[in-house]
Formats: sequence, C-alpha cells, structure tokens
Amino acid sequence: MISFELRPVRALPYAVIIALLGAPLPAQDTATAPESGQAEAAVPVTMSQVEEAWRNGDFVFVRQGLKALAEGEGGALAQYRYGRVLLEGTGGPRDPAAAMDWLEKAVTQNHAPASTLLARVLLSNKGEGNAERAANLLSSAAKRGDAEAQYYLGLLLMAGQGVAPDPKAAFDWFLAAGEAGNPAAQYELSKAYSRGVGTDKNPEEALRWLEEAASGGFPDAQYFLANALDTGGGVPMDKKAALDWFRRAAEAGQPQAQRELGTRYLVGQNGVEPNADEALRWLRAAADAGDRSAMHNLGIAYAGGELLPQDFGKSVQWFEEASYLGLGRSSLALGQLYAEGRGVEQNMEKAVGLFETAAQQGEMAGALAISQLAKSDGLGNFMAPQRAVSWVMVDLAETGDAAAEAWVRQQADAGVRIAQINLGEWYLAQEDRKPEGIALIRVAAMAGSVPAQFRLGSLHVTGDGVDLDYVAAHKWLNIAAASGHPEAAEKRGIVGDLMTPEQIARAQAEAREYFDTARSRAPQTEQTVRTPGSAPQVTQGATSGTEAD
Repeated sequence: MISFELRPVRALPYAVIIALLGAPLPAQDTATAPESGQAEAAVPVTMSQVEEAWRNGDFVFVRQGLKALAEGEGGALAQYRYGRVLLEGTGGPRDPAAAMDWLEKAVTQNHAPASTLLARVLLSNKGEGNAERAANLLSSAAKRGDAEAQYYLGLLLMAGQGVAPDPKAAFDWFLAAGEAGNPAAQYELSKAYSRGVGTDKNPEEALRWLEEAASGGFPDAQYFLANALDTGGGVPMDKKAALDWFRRAAEAGQPQAQRELGTRYLVGQNGVEPNADEALRWLRAAADAGDRSAMHNLGIAYAGGELLPQDFGKSVQWFEEASYLGLGRSSLALGQLYAEGRGVEQNMEKAVGLFETAAQQGEMAGALAISQLAKSDGLGNFMAPQRAVSWVMVDLAETGDAAAEAWVRQQADAGVRIAQINLGEWYLAQEDRKPEGIALIRVAAMAGSVPAQFRLGSLHVTGDGVDLDYVAAHKWLNIAAASGHPEAAEKRGIVGDLMTPEQIARAQAEAREYFDTARSRAPQTEQTVRTPGSAPQVTQGATSGTEAD
C-alpha cells in the first residue's frame, strides 16, 4: 500500500510557496478579514496581502485572510488555500473535516490542485471507497495538466490501488509529470527505465532521469546517484561528487544518506576525517528516522569506545532498538553483551534467546552461537535440546562440524525425535549414509512422529534407501493420515491404486497393529520439527488411538 502521509508545510522560498499554492488571483479580488487578535474588526484583504503575510511569517493573518476570501469572492483558489492551511494547522489548530469541506467546494469549480490535495487526504485516510474516489480526482486533475496529480496517479496505476494495475499508463503519467519538472516523478521514471517496468529497460535514460530528480532536490534520487558515483555503478566513479550528493541527501533528511555520512565520520573513510560530533549528529538523525543500521552502528560506536566515549549502557539501548526492528546482527551483538554482562546484568537465558532471535532474523552467526554453547555443554537449562537441535543442524549443514554431528546424534540416541528426523534427513542426503538415515527416521516413526511416518511411507513408495514396498508405504501413510498429516491420505490413495486388495488388507492390519501397540504407550509431548531454513511445523505426539482405514 502506498503511503500518502501529509506533512506540515515548513518555511519555504516564495517561488516554492506559489508553486504549492497555485498562481495568485488578481490583486483586485478583495474580501474582509479580522485583524490579528480582533475578531470583530473587519478590514479589506486581498490575495496579494495574504501572500505578503505568508512571506513575512504572519500565519495568523494568512489563515484569517484566506477564510475571509474563501467565504467571500476569493473563489476556488482561496477555498483551496484555506482548506490547505486548515489541513496543515497553519496559523491555528488543524481542522481536517473543515479542510475537506473547503477542498470539495474548490473541486466543484474544477480546481486541479484542490482535486489533487483532496485525493491525497482520501488516500491517507484509507476509508472504504477512498482509493477509487482519489483515483478519479487525480485522473481529472492529471488530464488538466497538474503535474502532482500525474505523479500520484502514476503511483496508483503502478500499485493497482483504486484502479486496475497498468504499468504502461503509470509510466506515461510519470513521463508527463517528469517532463513538467516534478522531481518525484523523475525519480519514478529512473526506476522504471532501470527495471523495465512499463517501458523497455534503458540504463542511459534511467541515469538521465536520476540526475534530473537529484538536481531537482529529490532526496532518494540524490542518495542513489551518490551510491552510483561512489561505486561506479553505471557511471564513472567519482568519490568526491558522491560525497557531495550523500551530503545533500542527508541534509534533505534522507535516512540512508545520513547513516552513510555518519558512518564515514565514525570510521574516517571515503573523503572525511573522523569526527565524533558529525558522526553522532548524522547517525542519530538516521536512527531517529527509523534506520536500524544506523542504530546498530551507534551501538558499535559506543561499545568500541574509539571515537565516542565507551558506554555499554547506550550500546545496549541502540542494539535493542535495532533488534526490535528485526536486524539480526543487532540481536546477536545484544546477546553477546548479555552473555558477557556488559552494560546489563549477565543473563545467559536472555543471551541464548537473543542468539535464537538473531538466527530467526537470518543471522547465521546466531545459530552458530547456540551450537557452540551446545557443543561445549554451555546451554544448561537456557534452551531445551529439542529447541536447540535445529540451530545445531544449521552448523552441521554449513560446516559439517563433527562436534555438531556428535551432539545431535547424542540427542537422537536419547530419544529426541526432532534430532532423529533432522539427522536422519542429513544422512539420507549422503549416499553412503542412507542406511543410518533410514534407521533414525524409522525410530522416530515407531515412536509416533507423524512427519517421520509420512517420510518413511514416502521412501517405501520410491525405494529410496529402502525396499520398494507398497504394503509398508500404505501402512505408514495410513498411520500418518489417521494422525492428521495433511498430505498422507491423498498419497495413500495413489499407492492404494497400485495394490491388490490382499496387499491393502495386509497394510491395514499392520497399521491397526501399530495403533494397538501405541495405545499401550504413554502420550508423548508435542515437538517442533524444523529443518535448517524452514519454518517450524508442529508435529503430533503419539497417536490418540484413531483406527486406520
């Protein structure tokens, strides 16, 4: 979903103000407005006086004057501008409901900027039918040449929001807005040419429009142009120019550029000398904007104590922020601080949990940290073996470490089913160790692991590492189906079509015999089976005694 968040207007150059508000009405258009602080006194006001008050920062007069013009003879322009100041809280409190009423009045007079702004308000509210109404308003304004409307309509067409997706039409509107000088549309043109979306790929045009957008002051374009110049990606490498564009983008509030600039000041590289104040200034700006890598870099800076004063407490705070936002390396670093008791009270249970969080966030080092603790008997009661097996298996799969294999084998021999299944699968992937894999899968299946039962049945269907045996296949698939495996019944049916009635009867008898034996066993607890890189699947414990077909 595209974000159309509306932000307050800041003090801007007069030319920009006029571009935002639209061309002024002739000076003779007048109305009356109360003087500042005198609600009852009325004086004539013109749009020129309102614009002069804006330039002078007298926003109370601006608001009062626009109200008088909107209620008088100011027409659509005054209604649009008054709606805008109500929306943004200029010169008084925000009043979105009244703002929309005034924008609607201007829209009925075919005022294109009012249609565009009203569309943006509707999109930011995300109410039912708002996207469709917004698309209609933008389409109307775009056809009348409003470049901002053309840009936003292009975004809706690209995303299929309020309209059917149409990348080609989106590109055409971006082109119209870009040629009219809209920097945001120029940036979208650069992306479209770069990716071949809505048009043919054209690196030269992608670069041309990126440079146009950057020169027009669009921060994201400035950042990506800086990256291209810094790495020589599609343009001649120019480190000096890259640094200049990074700085421009950072000063315009682009978080990635702020992080890049702050990191350069932190380590003293790529054209800048180490500078604690500048490093902290830019990294804080990026972090405050939600850039999690900037948060991580601040954590590293405070932990290292080289340029910034060492402060593990602040390091913990920044790592916590980035970890919460899903950055695996911050979860890993935070776990290490808890393990060592730096900046926080030592807490191995918390450390192990953070290592697991890091692993779940894609940081393999988190899995390796858990594996290292497991192999050295350092897990203690901080993580159950059933939970640790998956992460030790990541170590085994990545490194083939004999100590990791020995630990998982120890758990398998102790009856941990997830260890039996995962190690069994690892052995099955090695031709010379398939018998070991089959043996472990069979042990887990006999103990009531539904995934192992399904796997064993499937292996007997293909004869992979075991005899091709439809009776055994039907038996284990039947048992898995009765225990709730989602695919087992269908596969059992396919196998059954290849069997004689006598074979099916024998397979069913063997399945019933399994359940009779299972009833005499105490119910097992549920386990979580996860092969490296996969999402967890809940595995049933021992069967409940449901009869097989």
